[in-house]
Amino acid sequence: MSNKNFGNNQNKIQRNMDDLKGFTQTMIEKDLVPSIRILNKYLREAGNLYAELFGIKPDDYLFYIRRLCLANDEPVSLEEIYIPHYLVPKMGGINLNMFSIYETYKMFGINLYRADETLDLVIPDKSDAKLLGIKEDVPTLFFQSTSYDDLGRVIEFNKNYVRGDKCNFNVHFFQA
Repeated sequence: MSNKNFGNNQNKIQRNMDDLKGFTQTMIEKDLVPSIRILNKYLREAGNLYAELFGIKPDDYLFYIRRLCLANDEPVSLEEIYIPHYLVPKMGGINLNMFSIYETYKMFGINLYRADETLDLVIPDKSDAKLLGIKEDVPTLFFQSTSYDDLGRVIEFNKNYVRGDKCNFNVHFFQA
């Protein structure tokens, strides 16, 4: 079986899946200039699905944030983020181009503790592919992540479409 390398790994952003770090912090550590373009940011009702995930009532509110993440002005990922309103009630007034979401959590005394992630390959829809700067039929890495604080609360649910030609991810295993 041939092993085709579809991109030069040396030019890709190496991300360590063992680290619980946000986009901005990771890009700065890689000597890249991060920028965020907020596409949507609003309050919405949790509904049954997210109410169950966050342990809140269906008519409680969540912040929904959809953003394009860029490194050196090139699109790297497209994120959809859900955060319970009660955890960060002033999120609507926070400029997420100045403060990262993880910095915002710290401002509100929320200590990120762990995250559970799944990874898949998906073909984004036409408008998402355009935002990411890729052709319509190019697969992206698709992460779904549920993040918890040190009190065991679910603080964030995130869907993240990442360009495979821009990033690769490392995982380190240890003998138990």
